[in-house]
Amino acid sequence: MQNSVLFGILISLLGRNLTSREYLARKYEISERTVSRYIDTLCAAGVPIGSIYGPNGGYYVAGEFKIDKAYFTKDELRAIISSLKATSVINDSLTNIIIDKFEHLSRRNNETSDYVIKNDTLVIDAGSWTNPELFRNRIDEINKAIYSTKTLNITYVDRYNTPSERDFDPYAVALKEGVWYVYGWCHKREDFRLFKLSRIRNIRQTDKEFTRKESDVYSALKGHFDPDTVVSLEFEFSSLIYDEILEWLGSDAIEDDGTIYRAKTEIYGGKTLISKLMSFGSSIRVLSPRSINRELIEESRRMLRNALRNGDIDENELKTI
Repeated sequence: MQNSVLFGILISLLGRNLTSREYLARKYEISERTVSRYIDTLCAAGVPIGSIYGPNGGYYVAGEFKIDKAYFTKDELRAIISSLKATSVINDSLTNIIIDKFEHLSRRNNETSDYVIKNDTLVIDAGSWTNPELFRNRIDEINKAIYSTKTLNITYVDRYNTPSERDFDPYAVALKEGVWYVYGWCHKREDFRLFKLSRIRNIRQTDKEFTRKESDVYSALKGHFDPDTVVSLEFEFSSLIYDEILEWLGSDAIEDDGTIYRAKTEIYGGKTLISKLMSFGSSIRVLSPRSINRELIEESRRMLRNALRNGDIDENELKTI
């Protein structure tokens, strides 16, 4: 069994949605029975390969599997490259192509982890402008635990600002609506959970190894994170915050009648929405629903009462408002 063919088949499977045994046999000039043995070897090594029977069938690799810079250590990559070079023959173009790809992966492994994805057409930076290392470090810790199948011990703060410590088996990191999440098995709830990275206060990798259970992160991302109802929000806003509204809701939600900007959208309500709207200050006026408008007014009153009680303003100043 040749290593060059083994890794070549793996790369072929990763580059196609469905690959027939006939295609692999023809490409690598081996028999279809030999292809089956290579597939069995990859499965034994932990590659999640499935098969579809029939005239249009073939092999496929599960969508969550990928060869990433974190999948191999530096020493493992060097060993793979050395083995390929040792087993290659003169003018073996296939092996040379595979060596080039693994050498590229090795170079990526020596780069910094400032970016979750970085290539010529797409860059995803986990850091913020003000605290660039916060999420980068957390994602790096989580990815290490994912690939080493090690349980994490985390302190998580829920939407009511209540902290709790729990063991958590991380399966995947996800980015949705500009918010980072980690998906996996929560030992405390004995169920799969989606946690916001911003709510994780402490994170520590344990010595416990976990076995992945059958799961579906895509279904978890189809629902909604917090149990708030959807509201039909409509508001007017000034040009001073146009860019912020555009980034938040997109251009399709914005109307311009020539005198003032107006936005309409379907969005989850609750405290998160109130906090978001409050951040725009006097540059926004909620038209509907009425309940959101009343909550903004009540929150403003609470802020004034707190300022009065703390001595930040006096009653005479309050009368001028």
